[in-house]
Amino acid sequence: MIRPANSFVLAAKLEPLCPRHNKIMRYEASGLPSGTDNRPSYHCGYEGCSVRYDLVNGYFTLLGMPEEINPVEEPGGNTLKCEKHEAWLYRNRNQANEWGDEWCCGVEGCGFCVLTGTKGNRVRT
Repeated sequence: MIRPANSFVLAAKLEPLCPRHNKIMRYEASGLPSGTDNRPSYHCGYEGCSVRYDLVNGYFTLLGMPEEINPVEEPGGNTLKCEKHEAWLYRNRNQANEWGDEWCCGVEGCGFCVLTGTKGNRVRT
């Protein structure tokens, strides 16, 4: 039986790309600014961007006022999940190139990745 994604630890040394700006997102250990969710996440922050990534929600945007912030799924950002952990994959900075994009699991210690945008998907574990 696979444990739910919220029971795993998000790795702190990833370099996920923001689906809107193609910029590297920063790790934030403290959770969401409203204090409603204390799980770590990655935050874009480029020119005020509010896109984030975590294992449970994948890519999402924060909407609302500081007292009541709501996560909304980022359109087209969440397409693949890890076969081992059922966590949403992030687009990896290290392999984004003309051959396609590498989507990887953000769970600490997991090496599951999928290369997309080529003549076929390749999986690396």
